[in-house]
Amino acid sequence: MAYLLGIDVGTSSAKALVTDEIGRRISCGRAFYDIQIPQPGFAEQNGEALWGAVCDAIRAAIATAGVKENIIAIGVTGQMHGMLLLDADYRPLRPIVIWADRRSAAQVRQLKNKGIEDKVGNPVSTGLFLPSLLWVKENEPEIYKRTCHVMLPKDYVRFRMCGLNATDYSDATGTLLFNLKKGTWDWEIMEQLDLDSRWFPEFYHSCEIAGETTLQCSMDTGLSAGIKIVYGGGDTPMQLAGNGVVTPGQLNTNIGTASQINCICSDLPKTDLRINLFHHISQKSWIAAGASLNGGIVMKWLQNNVLSGFSSFSDMSKAAATSKAGANGVIMLPFLNGERAPYMDEYAKAILFGMTLSNDQNDIIRAAMESVVFSFRDCISVFQEMGLPMQEEIVASGGGAKSPIWLQIQADILQKTIKVTKEDEDASKGAVLAAGVGCGIYKSMEEAKTATIQWSDRIYEPNEKNRLVYDESFAVYQKLYRQNKALFKTLTTETNAGKFKQNQV
Repeated sequence: MAYLLGIDVGTSSAKALVTDEIGRRISCGRAFYDIQIPQPGFAEQNGEALWGAVCDAIRAAIATAGVKENIIAIGVTGQMHGMLLLDADYRPLRPIVIWADRRSAAQVRQLKNKGIEDKVGNPVSTGLFLPSLLWVKENEPEIYKRTCHVMLPKDYVRFRMCGLNATDYSDATGTLLFNLKKGTWDWEIMEQLDLDSRWFPEFYHSCEIAGETTLQCSMDTGLSAGIKIVYGGGDTPMQLAGNGVVTPGQLNTNIGTASQINCICSDLPKTDLRINLFHHISQKSWIAAGASLNGGIVMKWLQNNVLSGFSSFSDMSKAAATSKAGANGVIMLPFLNGERAPYMDEYAKAILFGMTLSNDQNDIIRAAMESVVFSFRDCISVFQEMGLPMQEEIVASGGGAKSPIWLQIQADILQKTIKVTKEDEDASKGAVLAAGVGCGIYKSMEEAKTATIQWSDRIYEPNEKNRLVYDESFAVYQKLYRQNKALFKTLTTETNAGKFKQNQV
């Protein structure tokens, strides 16, 4: 029996999933790390710490699995948009600036004024690779001068495993330096912004073989040397693949630290700067992605800073189930970390609205859960305006998919059937499938989906009685944002460095 290994370099932890050829989980190792917040609004991680966590996760997985000698291929995925700068010897020059970072507001405005969004076909916002790179150029010139290579987080991990500096199409499309129509780096933008094009690596298909594990990797991780590694992809495309969402028209919601709603497209959609467009794992399909900065982090914030008596997300979920649809009049804007889709507003703030003496913490928790799904509904409206074909069911994933009440809330607010897979390590599973395609176990991602994806027996159907309640609440949600948008800009954006941690649900 041959086995496959999928590695996920997430926001709060590294995971290593071992499966057999038909997708059955053999073992899963995990190692945690924190986000560094040296100043309010900054969000960084140490590249060596990420690599160390990956090594620990792999060692844990292969120790449990007991099949080290039979692992024939490895796939790598990880958080998108992060910026890692390296010197001529491939040594990191500074910590990775990750997707949650908000320091580059000035650079975002400059890029918008230069018309970069229209050129690349994707909206510019803080935390993305390009504005973070420009921030370093303007604020850390000595580090910038020493830079010889740039990498995305998962590419650094693959580099440490096989010694190859490269990226894949799916992750490259999230940098703001990829020309979607031409399918290559946008050399004109690099020249316009005075960036050194020699820093940027070649890119390949996610399922292509990149190389093999080195002797140094073997010593660091406990893996055998000579195992094939595919190029892999960003965590959004990989979690979609791990949930069997590879066919045009399929919809997916993902609630982790942040949250996303994704629609698979057969052709490159027209540009709409309220959402992002990424290559999927297959070069024949695209992802229209409504990416929010606020998902499970809203629940973690409530648990750590507002409510008392809740030791777990499961306890909070049970409490929310005791509140009615519509949270007894409480409505929340969840924008604790600013917002991307569909508002692209780094100034956006959170609001709890409509509370009276009759409301309790159960209503607040439910309102928070509903607010994350209202963001999905906002993005579905954009998909409809774009004319994207959409199926009548949604595959839900992420930590939020462990909550029956959150799944039912999704069905009721979005008025679509919700189903989930039996695998909860979905990005790692996607990396496994990409590795399987790369080494020839599967002919395509479609075949991998058919061979390995198992669905939960429970399906969540929309409750028609709740439609009107949520229609009214959603209208208030949208109005709250519109009427406070100008006010948000007058407030000082601060992040509590002592309390803010990005922990997945």
